[in-house]
Amino acid sequence: MHTWINKLPRLLLGLSLLFNTQPPAQALTLEEQAVLAALALNIVRFTTWPEALREMKDSLDFCVVGDNVVQQSFAGIDRKAVGNKTLNMINLSRLSNFDQCDVLFISELKQNILLQVFVEIKKMPLLTIGVGDDFAKQGGMVGLENVNNKMTLHVNVTAVREANLTISSRLLSLAKIINN
Repeated sequence: MHTWINKLPRLLLGLSLLFNTQPPAQALTLEEQAVLAALALNIVRFTTWPEALREMKDSLDFCVVGDNVVQQSFAGIDRKAVGNKTLNMINLSRLSNFDQCDVLFISELKQNILLQVFVEIKKMPLLTIGVGDDFAKQGGMVGLENVNNKMTLHVNVTAVREANLTISSRLLSLAKIINN
């Protein structure tokens, strides 16, 4: 019975996805998503993971949650170099198995589902990137917001610290800092 109880939050998360199928109010174009992918790549390049994790493998697994347009736009950064590692893109069709990810880009999830994801991954060494200033305020690490055709970064330094990650001060100097 103990293992069934442990799996209950994931089951509820999966069921909630089935019942939350409303289309997003304003979907981004492939070009806009490609810009987000390039920004996400640079954010990854300015992030440091714990030493033990860095020594374990030769790649950084970059998981993407989103529709086909999002996944197609992020394919352009697959196999890119990040320091001495290679980026390995993984398209997640389900919101599970986050332990296989080093980076998680989340696109257009309803707030209640997003909050469930943040609870599940809390304190994992997993860099979370999403769209909008609310993303970081709700518990994500880096929110990307388009303001007057300029991308603004919102970084939740508390979430970053709890995950035992470090974001370069050079990148932080360009961001709006969120402390939750």
